[in-house]
Amino acid sequence: MKPDLVINAGPPWVNMAIMEACYQAKVSYLDTSVAVDLCSEGQQVPQAYDWQWGYREKFAEAGITGILGAGFDPGVVSVFAAHAVKHLFDEIDTIDVMDVNAGDHGKKFATNFDPETNMLEIQGDSFYWENEEWKQVPCHSRMLEFDFPNCGTHKVYSMAHDEVRSMKEFIPAKRIEFWMGFGDKYLNYFNCMRDIGLLSPDPLTLHDGTVVQPLHVLKALLPDPTSLAPGYTGLTCIGTWVQGKKDGKERSVFIYNNADHEVAYEDVEHQAISYTTGVPAITAALQFFRGEWADKGVFNMEQLNPDPFLATMPEIGLDWHVQELEPKAGLPLIHKLK
Repeated sequence: MKPDLVINAGPPWVNMAIMEACYQAKVSYLDTSVAVDLCSEGQQVPQAYDWQWGYREKFAEAGITGILGAGFDPGVVSVFAAHAVKHLFDEIDTIDVMDVNAGDHGKKFATNFDPETNMLEIQGDSFYWENEEWKQVPCHSRMLEFDFPNCGTHKVYSMAHDEVRSMKEFIPAKRIEFWMGFGDKYLNYFNCMRDIGLLSPDPLTLHDGTVVQPLHVLKALLPDPTSLAPGYTGLTCIGTWVQGKKDGKERSVFIYNNADHEVAYEDVEHQAISYTTGVPAITAALQFFRGEWADKGVFNMEQLNPDPFLATMPEIGLDWHVQELEPKAGLPLIHKLK
C-alpha cells in the first residue's frame, strides 16, 4: 500500500535518506527538524537548510509536497511569526523565539529529549541574524531575562536553532534570534561534564582496549526521557516575541503556548516536551490532507498560511495566546557573558 504522506519524527540525521526515498516513491514528506546537526564541526546555521532546499524543484516536478520543521520549535513558533506578519504588524524589527520549561521532573539532572541530541545542541556556538549579517557567538554568552506568562521570569540563552535560518529567508526583520531557558544548576552540571570531556562524541580508547564515546556513556547513565513523564509537574512556555510597527505605532507582542506536563501525561502518557512536538506535526499533516498545505514543492512553515493551522491546533490539544507587551525602543536588554 502506498502512503500519501510520510511523517518523519526521527533524529535529524535520517531526514535526507527519508526525503530521497519519498522523492523516489513520489510520496509527500513532513519532518520536525532540520536535516543537519547544527553543532557538528564546521556546520553553520546559514547553510542549515541547503540540502533540503535542494529538493524544491525535485518535489515540484514529482508532484509531491515537502513540509519542513513541523514541530513546536521549529514549527509552531514559525507559524506564530507568519501570523504576526499577516495580522499584527506592518513592519517587523525583531523576532525572538523564547523557550522555557518551568516544570519539575524531580531528578538532579536529566534531558527532556534524546540526551545525545540535546547535549550537542546546547554546547554549539549560537548564530543569530542582525543588521543584514550573521553573527556567531559562543554558547551561553548572550543572556536575557524574560517574564513568561504563567511561568514567571527566567534566564534564557542565545542558541543556534533551525527556525532562525528559515525565518531569515522568509520574514524581513532586523534581528532574529532563538533563546532557551536553563537554570543555574543545570548549567553547572553541563559545564562540569563538558570540561571533563563527558560531552564529547569522539571515540575514546579505554585501558582495556574498549572503544567508547563519552557522550554515549553519559546517555546510558542518564534517565530515559520517556521515564520522566510520571510525576512531572509544571508548565512549559514557548513562543515568538515580535517587535515592530502597526499603523505607524510601536508594537510588541508575545504569541505563545503553555503546556502542562501533568495534562500531557493524562492524555498520552508522555511529558509536555514530547506532546508539544507531536501535536504540531499532526496539525500540519491535517492541513496537508485537507488541501490547505498541499502545494507541490518543499516549504518551511513560515511560507504557509497560518490561519487554518492555528484554528486546528487548539482542537487537538494545544491552545495559543497573544500577549500585548509594552513597546520598548531598541533591543531587549541582552547581557553579554564571558
